[in-house]
Amino acid sequence: MDTIKFVIQQYKDEEGRWEFPVVNIYINGVDLVDLVARVERKYWRDVDANARSNYIGFEVSHFKQFHDEMLGKKKFRRSVLLTCTCTYAECNCIMANVDFAENTVTWSDLKSPWLSGNTPSPWIDEAEALEMGWQPHDYTGLGPFVFDREQYLAALEEVTHTWHTQKS
Repeated sequence: MDTIKFVIQQYKDEEGRWEFPVVNIYINGVDLVDLVARVERKYWRDVDANARSNYIGFEVSHFKQFHDEMLGKKKFRRSVLLTCTCTYAECNCIMANVDFAENTVTWSDLKSPWLSGNTPSPWIDEAEALEMGWQPHDYTGLGPFVFDREQYLAALEEVTHTWHTQKS
């Protein structure tokens, strides 16, 4: 069984030289941003092998949406796990199906709706996009992740408590 931890940490933009708190997701002790970067590196051309991907955790000012997404109360077709560095899921994101069972929570079918070079739109039906020539990145090496439901909900409750404490 996989483990999950949600942590509020400072995101530092090296180019813009600004920073703000985000909720980072750690799966089995590894930042989800880094797990995504490992999968996407095979698509990067002329990029430093140590470069991070263009994703960050949810900006804390969007905590309510983050909380809803982690509970499978999605805004889009899938739950948003990571946002673009601009903090908007509509720009780019990593999404997954979040399914709750009696004893488990499963994240499956992780993908980015945009990245592939010729993505027509992240919000159209995938079958239609494929007919238009869309060739999505292959994220099959990323998940599925299966978490113990109690551990998952406890981790979400812990970060929610931290957020409320920091807000006060």
